[in-house]
Amino acid sequence: MTNFSNILVPTDFSDNSFQAFEFAHCLAKYSKAVLHVLNVVEPILNTEKYWSKDNREGFEKTRELNAEEDLRRFINRISPQGVKIIEALISGKPHEQVLKYSHKNHIDLIVISSHGWTGMSHMITGNVTNKIFRYSEIPTICIKSNNLVIQNGAFSAKSDFAENWVG
Repeated sequence: MTNFSNILVPTDFSDNSFQAFEFAHCLAKYSKAVLHVLNVVEPILNTEKYWSKDNREGFEKTRELNAEEDLRRFINRISPQGVKIIEALISGKPHEQVLKYSHKNHIDLIVISSHGWTGMSHMITGNVTNKIFRYSEIPTICIKSNNLVIQNGAFSAKSDFAENWVG
């Protein structure tokens, strides 16, 4: 198995995203890699006609503070023993920011989930995971199953829809 130095897990704080985090945590522990956990806060568009600049900036600041708190809570759901974890919070388009972050921080592997909070909206706009797969030059593992089981460092997937992707 290839040893990794830096593993990235983009998260939207969904349960599927947490399963990708658990999987990446096990890989990082095994590889003695640094685990980067990234949340991208998408800016709200077309707010000028509804909100004043001060109200919009206050709302954006509140969203960022909430995302910071959610990120800490998300990471603390597991015991990160033996793994250095770097928390990152960025604003922008998720797939673009994930790709930029991965290059800037010398990421060796991206572990991402599909079907997070976005639901069916990806049928219209294209989901973040698909865009990362299409444009990433870095090896990427997609965890789709919501039945992924990790026990004592052993991985197994229980799914009738076994569509975990490696790209």
